[in-house]
Amino acid sequence: MKVIFTGSYAESAQRSTEIILSALKKKPDLLLGLATGETPLGVYRLLIDAYREGRADFSCARTVNLDEYVNCREEDSYRKYMHDNLFDHINIPRESITIADRAAPPEEEVARLRRFFEENTVDLQLLGVGPNGHIGFNEPDEAIESLVHIAPLAKATIDANARWFADGAVPEKAITMGLGDILRAKSILLLVKGESKRDALRGLLDSTAVTTRNPVTFLHLHPDVTVIAETPPANQ
Repeated sequence: MKVIFTGSYAESAQRSTEIILSALKKKPDLLLGLATGETPLGVYRLLIDAYREGRADFSCARTVNLDEYVNCREEDSYRKYMHDNLFDHINIPRESITIADRAAPPEEEVARLRRFFEENTVDLQLLGVGPNGHIGFNEPDEAIESLVHIAPLAKATIDANARWFADGAVPEKAITMGLGDILRAKSILLLVKGESKRDALRGLLDSTAVTTRNPVTFLHLHPDVTVIAETPPANQ
């Protein structure tokens, strides 16, 4: 595991973007796994800048998203988030974008995405982490599903995401890649932003133990992980 500490989120986003652009240059048909929420927004802005400046070409690239809420409103969906913050501003073909359909029967979407991961391997997976250690919507629990599944959201996650919803009504379930799907990516880039993630990050960096109570620790099982965080956790 490679760990990079930076002096600011802006620097973290820049370092993360450089990794993605390097991967895209080496493999123009890169299959890029994408995350949502506040953490990757700086990366997406820099990717848009790179495209507009002629430093990035997404015409052969493909993407797949970690997760999507079940039965949410279109304006609250991660599909809209991705189009607003990245897809509508770069030259990626719409048929090259894979993300769960919020309005389709969830079980059918799980089956469709499981087939996708049977047939495709993510080249580079971008991840954030929740304050409770969740990656994707793989929440702390006694056991964690390895494949795409419908996940109930922990109260801590619902509370943390409420600010993104005008009425504060966060869906209670989401379709998410499983930990096995995430770990099958050829390489993983974990971007950590904010003080609220400190305990989860400390759990990853201070020990080589893997626990379902802090799902991000499963990254210890992957041979090619880069962690980029603003500052070392306390006692690191």
